[in-house]
Amino acid sequence: MTKVIVRVEVEDVEQWKRGFVTHAELFLKQAVTLVYWGIGEENKLAACFETTDIDAFMEVMASPDTAEAMANDGIIQESVEVYVADTIFDPNS
Repeated sequence: MTKVIVRVEVEDVEQWKRGFVTHAELFLKQAVTLVYWGIGEENKLAACFETTDIDAFMEVMASPDTAEAMANDGIIQESVEVYVADTIFDPNS
């Protein structure tokens, strides 16, 4: 299972939350199985997506449908940062 972290700034956190949860169809196309998110200061937030197909995830992430969804949710496009978590550290080993 690959994890992808997406960090963004939004115009309004409540608007983003209302919109984000309506995108199940896009997330399923990305092979997303679970999403965690946290909200920071100044309308900044990060979401961690678990996906079973990183290629599908990245293809849909770059699609016009995703761009439209992000715009409708009030995401400031220039703020989008995507990180693929490809390294694991186990402090117990």
